[in-house]
Amino acid sequence: MKIYRNEPPKKKKIDWLYYLLWFVICFGIVAASTYPFVSDFVLAQKQKAQIEQFNKTDRTQSKADYLSAFYKKKTTTETVQDPFSGQKKTKKSNSVDVAKSELKTVGVLSIPKIKEVLPIYDNTSEIALDNGVGLLENTSPLVGGKGHHSVITGHSGLSLSRLFTDLPKLKKGDEFYIKVNNEIHAYKVDQIKVVLPNNIKYLQIDPDKDLVTLITCTPLFENTHRLLVRGHRVPYKADKQVIENDGGITSLGKAAITAILVLLGLFGLYKLINRKKGKKK
Repeated sequence: MKIYRNEPPKKKKIDWLYYLLWFVICFGIVAASTYPFVSDFVLAQKQKAQIEQFNKTDRTQSKADYLSAFYKKKTTTETVQDPFSGQKKTKKSNSVDVAKSELKTVGVLSIPKIKEVLPIYDNTSEIALDNGVGLLENTSPLVGGKGHHSVITGHSGLSLSRLFTDLPKLKKGDEFYIKVNNEIHAYKVDQIKVVLPNNIKYLQIDPDKDLVTLITCTPLFENTHRLLVRGHRVPYKADKQVIENDGGITSLGKAAITAILVLLGLFGLYKLINRKKGKKK
């Protein structure tokens, strides 16, 4: 008589390679989809620290002292040039070598309409424009006054930060603000132009006006033209809301929401594939 023993059920073999592949795919897709927001957060943290440091050291000087210090550093005889053209400077230029020195913040730009607060550097080198915005060489100092026309340049469409990407959203009548010399200067947009890179007609000084022009490349990723958004000085009202740099918290929130949505989508795809595999068996 044969005795049959109940053999324990065989354990289901785990396909580790299958799950590892899913993990790699999920990680790669989440990383790629959240990268712009995370990089924006990292840069915003750096910008916030630079702005806070500037606010601590920024002090009121007489306009004469400010201008004296500003022009003391200028030894160039060049005319205004397009900051994005990659043109070489003459030997006489005294442009800052930011690879060998720290970026110097000379002001803070606030544009409430597009929720940007950016450090303004004293040059338009590649490193300066990758980290904030720059005062275009051979234009007026930020301290302002009649007969001054400062030009502030910034990149658009960078993966690291938005910077001036949303500048086209500004309309006539919108205001932006510059903190300099322990003061806040308000400028109301009165002119918006799209020009070729070599056209500096609209960057000229008006002896009766205090002007600031914001400039960036357009259209996005083609960069064949320059967008010029000009504002004239208006009285600053303390009740106006001048936004502060949030340190990239908004970008971090967007990254978290994006990651959750992507993971939910991938989880749904995983369940669907497993269901189809089960039906085949």
